[in-house]
Amino acid sequence: MTADLRPADLDTLGALLRSTGQPVELGYFMQEYGATPSGVDRSVAVLIRHGCVIERGMHAVRLIQTGLGVWTDYLQHTLPKQSQRCVEVYQATASTQDLVKTRADESVVIFADEQAAGRGRLGRQWLAPRGAGLLFSMTHKLPAGRPDSIDRVSFLTAVAIAQAIESITDQGPVQIRWPNDLYMGNRKLAGILVETVQPAGSSTATAVIGIGINVGLTPKQIAEMPTELRSRVTSFAALGWSVDRLLIAKKVIAQIDRNLHARDVTPFVDQWRARNLHRAQTIKVKAAGKIISGTVIDLDPDHGLIVRRDTGEIVHLPAATTTVL
Repeated sequence: MTADLRPADLDTLGALLRSTGQPVELGYFMQEYGATPSGVDRSVAVLIRHGCVIERGMHAVRLIQTGLGVWTDYLQHTLPKQSQRCVEVYQATASTQDLVKTRADESVVIFADEQAAGRGRLGRQWLAPRGAGLLFSMTHKLPAGRPDSIDRVSFLTAVAIAQAIESITDQGPVQIRWPNDLYMGNRKLAGILVETVQPAGSSTATAVIGIGINVGLTPKQIAEMPTELRSRVTSFAALGWSVDRLLIAKKVIAQIDRNLHARDVTPFVDQWRARNLHRAQTIKVKAAGKIISGTVIDLDPDHGLIVRRDTGEIVHLPAATTTVL
């Protein structure tokens, strides 16, 4: 889904997104881009034609919501070089994760406005009404000679999403519930699913990273969720944050790639520690079919959570086979 937006259209869209819902004076477009009022009008008309909801006043323009039709052009134009992938956007699909897994030999990110079979870790269903979530999956080719573990990719991705959300909203900290959930106010705001695929004919594996962020989910929609979810879920809207999904997508993808391509992950371990929801807590986990109780000590980037069992034994619990109860 591509709109073939002109540079002037992309400049207008970028300025409106950065304003996070506030009106942008026409003088700003003239000063920053040399645009004329009629040029701004043309760009606004193009953006509206591709699904954006925009208010145009006498002296200012305000973005209410982007349309899916502009996402591909904007992301491919604005993402940093290391984050540039083939961007595809669908109104609906069964699962972006399953779709990307079939294309693990490519550099791709796929979004869906709605998923019929969206899932989280361990096959759990991910519920998100149409348009209420930021739902996407992306590839990350694992470096040759250093096959990054699911634990490393998962924790770096979790820290990246927390950093991106905090940078957009100026709120935080966003807490990380190991290994794959992000919380705000003791409620789940986002989830991550990391799977590895070995593309045919390739000597290295690819991590397929699936992400779901609750953006527009309203308190009414949360109240209508199954009983076991309604007290555990939150969203940007429920927290009073008005941020367009496209801006979140840009910030999150760019931050994920910065983290995943960093040579030294030590600073990110510190970032994880500061956001660790289980810090110094006694927890129960299910690992390899056994229930383990103990106190969270730290994180090993490649071997998972470090826990001191009630017996005094120190164990490493990998994300792929461990569930916090």
